[in-house]
Amino acid sequence: MNVSNLEGISEAEFKSHNINNISPEQSKKDYILKFESLQKEIAKGRFQKVILSRTKTIQTSFEAVTIFKQLNKKHLNTFNYIISNSEIGTWLGATPELLLSVENDKLKTMSLAGTKTANESWSEKEFEEQELVTNTIQNRLKETNCKNILIDGPATIQAGKIEHLHTSFEANLSNKSDWTAVLKSLHPTPAVCGIPTEEAKEYIPTLEDYPREFYTGFIGIINNSRKDFFVNLRCMQLHKEKAKLYVGGGITAQSNCEAEWKETERKAETLGSTLN
Repeated sequence: MNVSNLEGISEAEFKSHNINNISPEQSKKDYILKFESLQKEIAKGRFQKVILSRTKTIQTSFEAVTIFKQLNKKHLNTFNYIISNSEIGTWLGATPELLLSVENDKLKTMSLAGTKTANESWSEKEFEEQELVTNTIQNRLKETNCKNILIDGPATIQAGKIEHLHTSFEANLSNKSDWTAVLKSLHPTPAVCGIPTEEAKEYIPTLEDYPREFYTGFIGIINNSRKDFFVNLRCMQLHKEKAKLYVGGGITAQSNCEAEWKETERKAETLGSTLN
């Protein structure tokens, strides 16, 4: 969405849906306990990878439209959006992850895993995490009968002040109408859920013990000739004079708790820089 799309829309249309009640967020101590519990399950062989997420609430005097304009200034290579209704409240995001793009019988998708700052080097853990996600997406494209699958990567891409490992996919649909099956197969990706997917999907709510709401869902635009869907990462829900940020990271056997906590802090800082 472009800033120009907001012309003629009043701030009151977003403020009217702000939600006042904020559930208590996790402390670092809580995060450590959840991390240790998860790594025990990984050590047992139950999972290869699981996404552990948390929330962070930041005070802000900015209104929704102002924050959205800030997102567009600071995040030039992400899908930026603002949505609002009485059921989910007001949400904004700047997501770097394409879930699926379809035009005629051609599709594109990506695997996005691994996070660092520009002055750090990629570790074995990040490359392992990226490979797990890439292999899973490749298998899902094959399972939905996609043809001529081309894979390029991994490469480094920037999203705000942080960087990710990124592998791009291009393929052809066997039938133009198959795009819905591919979309359902790709979501949720291991970048927002885990491996094995179904087991991780059931386990995460019991581990995190808070509702992810719209976070890690997907959002997109559909028109007659093209469909673009993005994973809802780097997002926030607005409350009265506060913004609730949703952040997470992939936990594997090689993960270090302090490093993972700092990664969530960096992600929150990247999005939070638009609030003040």
